[in-house]
Amino acid sequence: MVEIECLLNIKKDGQNYLNPAKIILLQKIARLGSLRSAAKEMEISYQHAWNMIDEMNRLAPEPLVIKQRGGTTGGGASVSSYGSKILNEYSIIKQQLDKTINQIKVEIGM
Repeated sequence: MVEIECLLNIKKDGQNYLNPAKIILLQKIARLGSLRSAAKEMEISYQHAWNMIDEMNRLAPEPLVIKQRGGTTGGGASVSSYGSKILNEYSIIKQQLDKTINQIKVEIGM
């Protein structure tokens, strides 16, 4: 079976701003409220997850993720309102891309 797959990568100033892995990380942080838990669920190191968040936050006009330091009440992370907007916009772009890919499949008979 032949398949067409297209991964959506968005660059800003030549740097990788958003990609599927970063979007999954943002979604997991939004759901779990923790960068550490999100990294564990993705089976990546906490440092790698933090580097991904740091890169997105540096490239964005506003932070996508807000990290709360640990302490007696524990730490955490949350997706900012801007981060939620970016997740929604990425989803819209991905839906349009998937629609276009499906049209191409029909047109070429795959």
